[in-house]
Parts: sequence; structure tokens; C-alpha cells
Amino acid sequence: MATKKVVKKSAPKKAVKKAVAKKPATKKAVSMAKVSGFKHKRVILEAVGTESLPDMVLVSAGPSWAKPIVGKRYVDTVRAISAIEALDAEKVIAKGAKSILKEMDAAGIVPLDVENI
Repeated sequence: MATKKVVKKSAPKKAVKKAVAKKPATKKAVSMAKVSGFKHKRVILEAVGTESLPDMVLVSAGPSWAKPIVGKRYVDTVRAISAIEALDAEKVIAKGAKSILKEMDAAGIVPLDVENI
């Protein structure tokens, strides 16, 4: 007698839908999503990207010279960093102007009063 192999038929498998996670559009958005925020010149930037603007950042905190931009949102990190750099440059220029006026006063030179002109 020959033995017969019994083949069991399995029930048809149900299709399982996998949740597809939407990936941000750019590498910067991906790296920003990994960390909650980063600093540039003691100013904290946080990622608040949306579907249409994945690279958007929020200036969440900073020193007193950066108060004008705290709470503002920028399209990407490049624009936020340029705003920070501009404020920092204005701060350095104002500090330099003060020191020049002190040097002129020490030398006995009376500076022109530019504000009244």
C-alpha cells in the first residue's frame, strides 16, 4: 500500500494594511525632527514644520538682545539664522560705537551730536 500525503489547505490570508508614515520632504526636516531643538548663538530654535513647510522653525528662547525675534516662526533654519546674525551684528556695532565715543572723550575730542541734526 502506498501512503498518500495529506496536504492541508490554509484559509486565505486577509490583507493587512500597514500604516504608511509620511516622511518630511527634506533632509533638514528629518534631522530637525530627531531633535526637539538646537541652539545658534544662545538662541533656541525648535522644529514646528507642517506638511506644506516641513523646515519651519520657531525661535523659542534667547538672551535679551534676541527678544525682538523670540516667538517668531521662520520658513527654514537659514532664514532664522540670518535674523539672529543680523541682531547680533547690530549689537556688536552698537557696542563698538559706545567704545569709540569713550575713546574720543578720553582724547578730549567732542563728538558731533548726530541725533539733533
